[in-house]
Amino acid sequence: MMKRLYGWLAAFLLILALPFLLKPPAESNPAGARRLVAVSPHNEATRYEFENAFRGWYRQRYGETADIEWRNLGGTSEIVRFIDSEFEAAGRVGREGIGIDVFFGGGSFDHARQARKGHLQPCAIRTRHPEWLNPEIMPQQFSGETLHDSEDLWYGCCLSGFGICYNEDLVRSLGTAAPERWEDLARPEFFGRIALADPSKSGSINKAFETLIQEQMAASAARAGLDPGRAGAEELAEGWRTALNLLKRIGANCRYFTDSASKVPLDVAQGNAAAGMCIDFYGRFQSETVEREEGSKRMRYFTPTGGSSFSADPVGILRGAPDAELARRFVEFLLSPEGQRLWNYRIGTPGGPVKYSLRRLPIRKDAYGEAGRPYRSDPDVNPYLQAGSFVYRPGWTGPMFGLIRLLVRAMCIDTHPELVAAGRAIQAAGGPSACPEAMARLEQLPANAEYPAALRETTAALGEKKNEIAITREWTVFFRENYRQAETLARAAADRRRP
Repeated sequence: MMKRLYGWLAAFLLILALPFLLKPPAESNPAGARRLVAVSPHNEATRYEFENAFRGWYRQRYGETADIEWRNLGGTSEIVRFIDSEFEAAGRVGREGIGIDVFFGGGSFDHARQARKGHLQPCAIRTRHPEWLNPEIMPQQFSGETLHDSEDLWYGCCLSGFGICYNEDLVRSLGTAAPERWEDLARPEFFGRIALADPSKSGSINKAFETLIQEQMAASAARAGLDPGRAGAEELAEGWRTALNLLKRIGANCRYFTDSASKVPLDVAQGNAAAGMCIDFYGRFQSETVEREEGSKRMRYFTPTGGSSFSADPVGILRGAPDAELARRFVEFLLSPEGQRLWNYRIGTPGGPVKYSLRRLPIRKDAYGEAGRPYRSDPDVNPYLQAGSFVYRPGWTGPMFGLIRLLVRAMCIDTHPELVAAGRAIQAAGGPSACPEAMARLEQLPANAEYPAALRETTAALGEKKNEIAITREWTVFFRENYRQAETLARAAADRRRP
């Protein structure tokens, strides 16, 4: 009996020790190294390249060894919830920090909120490198987006755009044209063939949905003959409604909403979906991988012209950081020419990555100069020249970033079976024009989700957790019932059409 007990105990201890026994030597913490604790939604490729390069940069600069301990907590939304809860707990016991040095990655919205909550401390870039803040190197504003904090609390490290990835072979087999605009993802030919990520799990994907909404609001102003900057409440409300109904139709075409934003281009490349919305670097990375490994150009990615802004992917130092000086040096490295090269240089180029091509866009304007052109993965891509006509307008939807997450979840994800069933029934009845009553029901919005009520009253109400739960439940019930009624009306329309 005792032998069996010892055997089980030994097996249990071996299982616990396996992660440490199998950890590659290159990733182990060097003895005596200064340790930076970082929380990040960045993928393994990004973490590997920046840790490797930072070690070399730090050793050359300071003659010391530095190591990064990554805390893997999931996507940006999960990280933000963790940071908030840890600071709340720290406040109750009078502790200054939460044992983490930097928040690396995510979006400017989440970093700005952390700054407002007092969770970030100055990065010292303004005192150490004021020359970097020259608008010709690192502008604070671009295309309506804020790229770094005016109080030195967070800095964009690279730029992210959003676009469409599609499988050229699969699209051709469906007998349809390749998608060119966001609206094309709602075409009936793509029913059951679209891949999307859950915006409540990814701040970047939520930003993509916000981008689509702003594009439709600007289009509404243009239809009224107005410059978008002069759009009134009526035009903005029409654009908001149009955008949400477009998201419903795209959602009805959707196979799934994944928790992982990187899964969308992977499934498109493998032919599990024909097209999807994705972050630019995931689309470019997967396209390059398919071409390199298979010699195929079937995987395509593009940013719709005038359909996306380029927003910052920042870094911030958390209040009470265990090694604040090391954290400031890490931020300095990220924004230095050496750190910036990693984002878009090819593997093996001078100063470039050693294992993974990241295919991302540096924040510094001078990173797009001719001297580095032969080494860049995307030498013809310059977001500062290619943003097009899209201008992000924070006043339109910025305060509703959290509301959009919840609304899309209630409207498209938690009610996905009912939405798909309604979409299928409408198509079977001959399409939207053949069943206007069903479409009218499908397109209804709750009163507190209409613009500008959503911007004013509902956004304020969602500031309290109990209200958030109640409103989300109310929306879910509303949409589920409407989709069921839309399906019933569409089936009745189909019956009337039968001879």
